[in-house]
Amino acid sequence: MAQLLRRLDDEIYVEYNTFGLDGTDLPTWGSPTDEIYHFVAGVRLESWDAEPGPADASWTPVSSATFVAESGVVAIAAMMESRGHDFLIGPPHFEYGVAMYLREPEPGDGYATGECAETWLLRFWPIRDVFDPIAHAAPFSYIARGVLYYSIDLEPEQLVQPPARREVPVPVSAAADWASLRADPDLDTFDGWLRRLHRKAGERGVTVHELLRASGVDIEDGADLTVASCIPSRPRTGRRFRDPLVDRYYAEQSRWGSPSMRDLSEELLREYADGERIAKELCRGGTHTFSVPVEGRDAWNVRPGTSRRVWRWEDDMLGGELMDDGLTVDRRILARNPWTRQILVSGIVTILRRDHDRHNCGDIVRYVVRDAEPHEAARVLCAEATWEEDPEQRRALDEVAREKLIELRATYRSREG
Repeated sequence: MAQLLRRLDDEIYVEYNTFGLDGTDLPTWGSPTDEIYHFVAGVRLESWDAEPGPADASWTPVSSATFVAESGVVAIAAMMESRGHDFLIGPPHFEYGVAMYLREPEPGDGYATGECAETWLLRFWPIRDVFDPIAHAAPFSYIARGVLYYSIDLEPEQLVQPPARREVPVPVSAAADWASLRADPDLDTFDGWLRRLHRKAGERGVTVHELLRASGVDIEDGADLTVASCIPSRPRTGRRFRDPLVDRYYAEQSRWGSPSMRDLSEELLREYADGERIAKELCRGGTHTFSVPVEGRDAWNVRPGTSRRVWRWEDDMLGGELMDDGLTVDRRILARNPWTRQILVSGIVTILRRDHDRHNCGDIVRYVVRDAEPHEAARVLCAEATWEEDPEQRRALDEVAREKLIELRATYRSREG
């Protein structure tokens, strides 16, 4: 039987009755209500571990589709940069099903402001692993730094070509292998809290709604359990934001005395709140996390749930003991610095979120990560073996780029003269 893993209530301002699902290869969608063009929609996003049965009778089925997820994190995106919260549906490079439902707004939908014109339910579930190193893990196109500076279109011979005769077994995982598709009642998230609440209510022989009312929450039997509906009716000190997810995150950080929160815009707080929640959902209880630098091209845009090889310098003062008990998967010592007693180490990790507590400099960005699990590391190793460079081809491309660079520099200098 399919199990609901997590859900999120959101609001989005829709213009021209058009919205997309960022992080997927789906085309744009629209509400079936043709007579409205600009409106606020309440959106309920749900992630399931398998195809769920139909929603209850209050929801009207609208459409369904299949798609491939880029990173496993999606967001409703409308025109004019209107965007919903990031939502984890599962692992990257899986084929998913999505079913859309529609109903009239009810109390508790969206942010419970009464402004929603209609409410949508989007249910996601995994179908199969479709990871392909040719399509999903191709390296950057070959180009010398100087040529890139001039923004010149690449010739066909300067593009990375799919390997012609190299066959590498492509790993195929099952949905149950992934932490993001297994419910964990101990996770420090709203859904983890709800699971613990259900467990506590069962132990006391009462319903969840009775337990909530006993703690001061004004909620009726059968009402939806959402962030908004589970907040006690008494005013909460420090409430600042209309968005309950941002406000809850701000309150949690303030409780720990984080002074930096006071200086952040609501947009950044929203990004931080989404990042913290998704990072927790990508881990099992007790998972060890640590911080690593990611350097080079696209370092600022590594999505949560992505697995990749990283490199860092570690102290080599204790006979090779690990610096922070991390970077253990396919660990390789690549170089030693005898003067500083350090080693350059690489390993395979899964990105959880950007590390906002550590300084980022230029192209070096720090991320909070965990060691990759076997099925995650298998994808990285497959991609590395698939795209391993041929030395002769690399020398030929170097020569092509060198000639192009000399030609471009001559053209540039003639224009300056």
